[in-house]
Amino acid sequence: MDNGIVGYGTFIKEIKELIYRRQYEAMKKVNTELINLYWEIGGEINRQQIEKGWGKSIVEVLAKELQKEFPSVQGFVRT
Repeated sequence: MDNGIVGYGTFIKEIKELIYRRQYEAMKKVNTELINLYWEIGGEINRQQIEKGWGKSIVEVLAKELQKEFPSVQGFVRT
């Protein structure tokens, strides 16, 4: 599909591939940051449980509080 422009088909294909590659790289970075966030939250919960003697119920309380504050964010549930 050259649209009457010499080399346009190849050019647009390369641009589309570039966009797809960058979108994929951005998704990987976001996923990496989310994994790091969840590990950090888990570490903080564990530290607080050890230092303050909090039981397992803190996880459910925290999950509910975070769901209220961040309703569009998935992943703040007790598992």
